[in-house]
Amino acid sequence: MRIQLPSISCIIPTYNSAKTIVLCLQSIRQQNYPQDKIEIILADGASSDNTLKIAQKYKVKIISIPSKLQNAEYNKAIGVKAARNDLLLMLDHDNILPHNKWLAHMVQPCRENSRVVGVDTLYVHYDPLSSLLDRYLALYGSLDPVAYYLGKPDKLSQITKKYNRFGKATDCGNYYIVEFDEKFVPTLGANGFLIRRKILLDNAQADPENFFHTDVHVDLIRKGFRTYAFIKDDIIHLTGYNSILGFLKRRKLFMEQYQIKSHSKRRHSVYLSQDRFNLIKFVIITITLVMPTFDAFRGYIKIRDRAWFLHPFLCYMFLILYGYIIIKSRLLIYVKMVFYRS
Repeated sequence: MRIQLPSISCIIPTYNSAKTIVLCLQSIRQQNYPQDKIEIILADGASSDNTLKIAQKYKVKIISIPSKLQNAEYNKAIGVKAARNDLLLMLDHDNILPHNKWLAHMVQPCRENSRVVGVDTLYVHYDPLSSLLDRYLALYGSLDPVAYYLGKPDKLSQITKKYNRFGKATDCGNYYIVEFDEKFVPTLGANGFLIRRKILLDNAQADPENFFHTDVHVDLIRKGFRTYAFIKDDIIHLTGYNSILGFLKRRKLFMEQYQIKSHSKRRHSVYLSQDRFNLIKFVIITITLVMPTFDAFRGYIKIRDRAWFLHPFLCYMFLILYGYIIIKSRLLIYVKMVFYRS
């Protein structure tokens, strides 16, 4: 008797993604999962490189998005709208599924528990031969030190052996079941996240103008869809940044886009009012450098990699970036108020 497996739509936003998309698509097509139950949707923002030429070799559905509209979140929403399968797998173009049983592992919690809304991995895959930033991301579970110290990293640190983020967790062997509270939600929804399509579309603001990968989960949790699963596995994430300076410039643009330009549409933020104490704590420990340096040494003792020591520097740079964004956003609000009164 053949087991009835759910169908999956893989949503991948792309824009000049030729360097990584072939590895991403290969890893999907090599899965030990019925390929007739997998559709791949590329929401492409007018790529000018070989992204689409490469993608056509892997039986994908390509949706073209005008370059002036495209960004990762907008493209995802367009892909979600076009999907027709039971589950949605939200992948970035630089995500690679690490082994051929990965999809089966991700689907398992949904098959075994009808209350599970979405499924994530606990870790980012660590490769000691990868780039400095890729290793830093895998070691700490986040590229954003602020999210790390607020308890909202994308994944767990490599030296953390059990689920320790927000929510009430139950160990189910191959995965954890976690019940979230709407006041405490970690970063969810990107880099290999599986979610039930109908629940997402019926209960969250998933239209292109309002889609943000964490915000839609805040929408769901507020409506009572609070049960998530985290498999004891990882996903490969190739950040693709050629330099730390390039990475910081991209983060600045990202913050400006999603913290200032789209702020009025957001339902979630890395920083909320209840995070005030921890944010002050982050400022203090970053200025003194004691805690970031201690965390770097603690990690290095467990896994001997110099990427741990990028942490104090990035803490300091992100303090500057967030300070800049906060000041800029407040000034824009003030200018608008003055203009409105006049």
